[in-house]
Amino acid sequence: MTTAQSGYGIVCELRGAQCRISLSGRISIDSAPDLRNLLLERLKPSTCQSLTVEFQEVTYIDTSGLAILVELLKASHDQGKTFCLSGLRERPRYLLEATGLLPLFDGAKP
Repeated sequence: MTTAQSGYGIVCELRGAQCRISLSGRISIDSAPDLRNLLLERLKPSTCQSLTVEFQEVTYIDTSGLAILVELLKASHDQGKTFCLSGLRERPRYLLEATGLLPLFDGAKP
């Protein structure tokens, strides 16, 4: 599934129990509510036991985007699922490092 929203793009893949979501563009306060809803919906099904969000093509993220990631991390733990980030670079990686959140995300690799 591929969708384009205000400021960002999404590609969703489901392979067995692993769900992978590739994001691109900018994640900001304007796009955060829709992105939050979409990511939480992708995490819900019992068929998704592991959710990975790919950030390779994300050029910008603000604190509203960080709030979404923390909420997803909590939701995944509450549901007994795994959640990790991959492809972090530049601004997204810096923001997670500067806030001390990077270690919370298993597999958060460049």
